[in-house]
Amino acid sequence: MKKGSKMTEEQRRKNRETQKRVWANPELRKRHSEIHKGKHSSPKTEFKKGDIRLIGNKINVGRTPWNKGKKGVQVSWNKGGSASKESKEKMSKSQKKLWQNSEHRKRMSESAKLSINKGKFRRGHKFSEEIKQKIREYTLKQYESGSFPKQTHTKIEIAIKKELIKRGYIDGVDFIHQFKFNNKFMCDFCFPKNKIVIEAYGDFWHANPKKYSNKKLHPHQIKGINRDKSKEAYIKKVDKNSWIYLYFWESDINENVSKCVDEIEEVLKRKKLTKQEQKE
Repeated sequence: MKKGSKMTEEQRRKNRETQKRVWANPELRKRHSEIHKGKHSSPKTEFKKGDIRLIGNKINVGRTPWNKGKKGVQVSWNKGGSASKESKEKMSKSQKKLWQNSEHRKRMSESAKLSINKGKFRRGHKFSEEIKQKIREYTLKQYESGSFPKQTHTKIEIAIKKELIKRGYIDGVDFIHQFKFNNKFMCDFCFPKNKIVIEAYGDFWHANPKKYSNKKLHPHQIKGINRDKSKEAYIKKVDKNSWIYLYFWESDINENVSKCVDEIEEVLKRKKLTKQEQKE
């Protein structure tokens, strides 16, 4: 609403109804009472400009001295406090339910990409190994509960795809990204005409032997290794062992993606020569 403009009777009625619903909640009244008494404000800033104050039945937010002439920043009612165990459980259940919704996951993914493009997240930022491990542990729990979706179009997949396109290969014509092999396995890349399957293996999720010994593997990593072996064995046997199965590790792709694609091109050349020899 513009400054100085008057509300219509309909708007006033809606506001009154909203206020009645809000104040009918005893928990909310208690919180507002605590705010009014200063329980959620530090002694230095209590009842200064920018604080939330309860005046009559309305919340008033003042203007902060450092931001004079502009709207003040509203302080959260629970700033400095901690949520109860019951509240945490409710929030946890709510989040799990949300993340089971494919539309929500898609929106969050798009939002994160948009934030990165706008520069809200520092590019090239590297997490410490401790933080990485915590992220992995949390993600593993989601995998085990079945609430985490299968990861596709990963960073290392995109790196390979960009390098292939850079060299003149066309997605959907020469190769297919995310190819369903015989309606049995999803493969990262496939050159159907040349019968070549290519996988981009994450070092942690597929347990790169250079980094992880068999003694320290997580159950999810062991499952991943067995799944990879089954997939490779199946694909290689199709059509009288005419398919080739290639895989590249995350660390190798990050170090030199061009070298990885060089290997793919070498296999493509060998395949083409074999076809010519068969025709002759």
